[in-house]
Amino acid sequence: MSGDAKGFVRLGTDPLAVLSRTRFTVLWSGGKDSTAALLWVLDNVRHEDWNVLYIEVTGNTHPLCTRYVLETAKALGIRNKLIVARRDDLDFFEALKRYGIPIIHRNRWCLTLFKLPPILRYAHYVHVVGVRARESIFRRTNYAHVTYSVVENRLIVAPILYWTYKDVTEYLRRWSVDPNPCYALYGHSGNCMFCPNHSKEKAFKTLLDPEWRSKIVDALKAQRGKHRVVKMWLALAERIEKTRSLTSYATERVRMR
Repeated sequence: MSGDAKGFVRLGTDPLAVLSRTRFTVLWSGGKDSTAALLWVLDNVRHEDWNVLYIEVTGNTHPLCTRYVLETAKALGIRNKLIVARRDDLDFFEALKRYGIPIIHRNRWCLTLFKLPPILRYAHYVHVVGVRARESIFRRTNYAHVTYSVVENRLIVAPILYWTYKDVTEYLRRWSVDPNPCYALYGHSGNCMFCPNHSKEKAFKTLLDPEWRSKIVDALKAQRGKHRVVKMWLALAERIEKTRSLTSYATERVRMR
C-alpha cells in the first residue's frame, strides 16, 4: 500500500478480485480507453450487479459522442445498465467565462461542477475507469489497479492500467466495436470539446469546426489573464480564420477571372 499528498492511496494489483465480489459502476466517457475498460468488464466479470455512467458536460460534449455511447450500449446489450447524466442549470462555456481555465490540482471546476455531482448521485462506491499509466506521469505515479480516491471517497479500479494504445485498439477490434467517430474529426472522443489538456493538434482540429470555434473563442476572449492555454487556443483560431480569409479571397479572384 502506498499513498501521496494528492489524495490517492494505491491498494492492490488484482482488479478482478475486487470486481468479482462487489457492485460497481463503469465510468464511460465514450473514449477508446473507457470503452476498452467496459469491454474488459463484459469479458471478465460474471455477476450483473453493476451499472454504467456516462456524463455529458453540458454545452461541451459533442452530440456525436453521446450518440456513439447510446448506440454502442445497445449493440453490446447493456442499454438497461446505462445512465446518461447531465446538469441542465449550467452551461460549460458560461462557467468557463465565470471561473476561468480549469486546471488540475488548482481550479478544476469542470470536475466538481459537472462530473462529481452525477457520480455521487448515481455511481456505486467502486468505480471502473479507463485510466492508462502511459497517458501521464500523474497516472503512473498515483494509480494502481486498485486505488482509493480521498477526494471522491471511492475505490477506483483500473483494469487496463498497463495497456498500450495498440492493446486498446486491438481489443476494440476483437469485439468489433468501432471507435467513437469524433476521433476521426477532432482527434479526441468529443466528451470535452474544449479541454486545457488537449494537445495543440487536437485543439487545432477542434477549432476547424466553426460552430465549436465560435463557442470556444467567445469564452476564451472573456478570460482576464493570459494563461498559456488561452494564448495557444486563440492563436490557433486566429491562424484558422486568416487561412479561411486568404482561401476565400483566392477563390473569389479565380471566379472573377
